[in-house]
Amino acid sequence: MDLDVVDLDHVAVRVSDLDAALDFYHDLLGMEVRDRQRYEQGEVPYVAVVAGGRHIHLVPTDEPIDVSSDHLCLLVRSETMETEAEIEALIDDLREAGVTVEDGEPYRRYGAYGRDWAVYVRDPDGRRVELKLH
Repeated sequence: MDLDVVDLDHVAVRVSDLDAALDFYHDLLGMEVRDRQRYEQGEVPYVAVVAGGRHIHLVPTDEPIDVSSDHLCLLVRSETMETEAEIEALIDDLREAGVTVEDGEPYRRYGAYGRDWAVYVRDPDGRRVELKLH
């Protein structure tokens, strides 16, 4: 087979409450929303949020969702967050917004772009989301 996987286009995740998911990914994290009108018109079964040109399709479902093994890592940039104290301030802001932050955070973790500060939080469905500074 002559195939070369060169990038990621999108991932789809099921969500139990689309509005709560959009509150988290769009309102709190600032990710751009796409395809809302197409979703409302029944053209697509998702609303997308955008991270660096890659899409996360938020697919509403009434079925139970098991997110126990799910994990998304979102690269985030900030010119004001470089020290552990600045990351701790972000964690305080997230907690104040009602976001569950896992114990022991922040932590320097390895990923595709090396070792950087990261914070594990939970989205409204309890899915583990790693916010990794880059």
